[in-house]
Amino acid sequence: MAATRLFLVRHGEVEGDGVLHGHVDVPLTARGLAQAEAVAARLTGEPLAAVYCSDLQRARFGAECVARGTGLTPVADPAFRELDMGAWDGRPFLELLETDRDRFANWWADLERYVLPGGESLAQLRDRVLPALRGLLGRHAGETVCLVAHGGVNRVILFDALGLPLSHYHRLAQDYGCLNLLEVHADGPCVVKLVNG
Repeated sequence: MAATRLFLVRHGEVEGDGVLHGHVDVPLTARGLAQAEAVAARLTGEPLAAVYCSDLQRARFGAECVARGTGLTPVADPAFRELDMGAWDGRPFLELLETDRDRFANWWADLERYVLPGGESLAQLRDRVLPALRGLLGRHAGETVCLVAHGGVNRVILFDALGLPLSHYHRLAQDYGCLNLLEVHADGPCVVKLVNG
C-alpha cells in the first residue's frame, strides 16, 4: 500500500507577540493571513483527500485557505488544540518570568511532565493529540491529507515520528506558517521528509 502523506502546517502569526496563546482564541495578524495564503498556494495541486485543523480560529483560517478550490470542507477537531496553558493562557511570557518565576523554572526543568497551573503537561498534550492523529491517518490510509495546527501540536507529532523525548521540545523550530511533511508507512516507520519549511 502507498504511504499516507501528511502535510502538517502551523497557523500564521497571531496578534499579541510575546503572549502565551494556548487555548485563547486569538486572530491572525495581516502577516499571519498572508502566511496562511502562502502555505495554501504551496499546496495547490497536491491531491488532498482531506483537510483537518484545530477548532481555534487561527488554525481554522489556514485550513480554509488550503481547502479553497479543492471541494473539501475542513474538519475542525478540538483534540488538535494547542497546549492548554491554564492560568498562563493569554499572559505575556516576560511577565510570567517575574510573577511566577518558581513555577516557570519547574516547568522548564521538566517540560514533559510538569502540569501547567490549571492546564496540562506536554505528556498530556501528546496523549490527547496522538490518538486523534492515528484516527485521522487510519481514515486516510494511502492518501494525502493536511492538518493545520499549532507549534506544540506539531512538535508532539514530529517528536513521536522521530522517536525523540519531549524534554527536547524547544530544540525544534516551528515558525508561523511553516510546512512539514511526513510519510506514514503501514508496515514501517514514519519518514519525516520536511521540517519547518
